[in-house]
Amino acid sequence: HGKVFQEMFAGTAAAIVELIPLDGSSKQKEEIQEIGKKIAMHIVAARPEYFKRDEVPSDVIEKEKDILLEQMADSGKPPEILEKIVNGRLNKFYEGVCLLDQGHMLEEDNTKISKVLKNHGLELVAYKSLSIQ
Repeated sequence: HGKVFQEMFAGTAAAIVELIPLDGSSKQKEEIQEIGKKIAMHIVAARPEYFKRDEVPSDVIEKEKDILLEQMADSGKPPEILEKIVNGRLNKFYEGVCLLDQGHMLEEDNTKISKVLKNHGLELVAYKSLSIQ
């Protein structure tokens, strides 16, 4: 069954995560708790808006594309080049707003959350963050 972990930050924000070990994972409960705590701390600090890319509403993606195209309107670049630039910048957008695409703030090499989970044989099933304004 999944494990739930929570982390509070300065008493005004908190996050809980539910992790489950993947088949073949030999992680001990204490290791999973430590990983869960670090991911919860990351969530509190990074405040992701979405869990993964496919949860970003299409209207949000279209709005971001429009902004990027507008910024490059006077560049004189061909449309196929603009499309590649927009796709690259959309990847940066996802890294800012999607938890699984974010670099883990507590890892030395800023490894993406999705890769940290994969490396540890864990799946993040759900998370919830709360803050008091």
